[in-house]
Amino acid sequence: MKPLLFTPRLLGHLRRRAGLFGTAAPKPFFGIVRNMVGGPAVRTRRMIAEFGNALFAPNLVYAQSGWNSAELQGAIAFRAAGHAPLVFNQNGWYYPGWYSGDWRTANAALVKVQQAADVVVFQSKFCRDAGLALTGSAPAKSEVLYNAVPHFAAVTKARGSSTGGPTIWLSAVFTPDTEHILTPAIAALAILRKRIDPRIAPRLLLCGRIDPQTRAAPWFHTVERVLARLEAEGACEWIGQYAPGDLPQLLARADIALHLRYKDCCPNAVIERMMTGLPHVYSNSGGTPELVGAAGIGLDVGDTWERQVPVDATALADAIDEALARRAVLADAAIEESRRFDWVHYIARHREIFEDLLARRGA
Repeated sequence: MKPLLFTPRLLGHLRRRAGLFGTAAPKPFFGIVRNMVGGPAVRTRRMIAEFGNALFAPNLVYAQSGWNSAELQGAIAFRAAGHAPLVFNQNGWYYPGWYSGDWRTANAALVKVQQAADVVVFQSKFCRDAGLALTGSAPAKSEVLYNAVPHFAAVTKARGSSTGGPTIWLSAVFTPDTEHILTPAIAALAILRKRIDPRIAPRLLLCGRIDPQTRAAPWFHTVERVLARLEAEGACEWIGQYAPGDLPQLLARADIALHLRYKDCCPNAVIERMMTGLPHVYSNSGGTPELVGAAGIGLDVGDTWERQVPVDATALADAIDEALARRAVLADAAIEESRRFDWVHYIARHREIFEDLLARRGA
């Protein structure tokens, strides 16, 4: 399927046969979505629901930085053959803090796509600036377009209705590099349970898929033992992977959320939580501060590309205390901040980009 989709001669022939050259209606190709979970996969499936996915006769290619090398090379070749404009959605970058391969070569491949693209869409200002810092390159035409999520029927939790202690939400796809997320969260919970009567101390609600490689990591074995003890004490609940339709009900159980991933570019999950009025305590790095704004408390961390920097556990415990004390104000701010990431605007802006490229191509 992959060679078929990215053979310029064949696709060009199909498009001529179908009479698609010069059409103003966007028929983008978004690639093959292989993952069931994770922000990029969820966002791409949502965009396919809006625009369709023209597998055999696209008049636009919407390439993404998560594509593999063969897919990226195919997108460049298809654009070079003159078959369709190329839009490139740039999310993360490779750097030694999380990538064990040749990060410079991997980034160079992304730069080549940027150079070939008609428009580059950066998911955050951080993502744009990180590219310049890591590669020294910037595309000729680009814009920052933050991710957005459709508004769903949120189940609103009545403030002050918690029985027992407040609940802290922590979710992620737990990959081998997420030690810097789980370890300080668990340590902060222990600190809080020493400060506060355990009967009313905060509880941790953990959600998300665990990567098979993570289960084999020694650090995760240690975390599992601690989590088992906390669950036995009623201080933690491990939900695991959940169905998307269950998210509103799960979020309604939480009082605040943690987002501790280092240098996350533009996490969809933060926006979803903010829509339900969940304040955030977060790593003040990457694109997350651009999303949260006044709706949370950021914890400063060092700035490096060499490793994934965890937040300080004691500072995290203090910030959780503060966020819970200010929850009512921060919750209102979360809903207000979330309005900046309107799905209708996101799709409308993409449609404008697509139609403008097609109009210029047909002029």
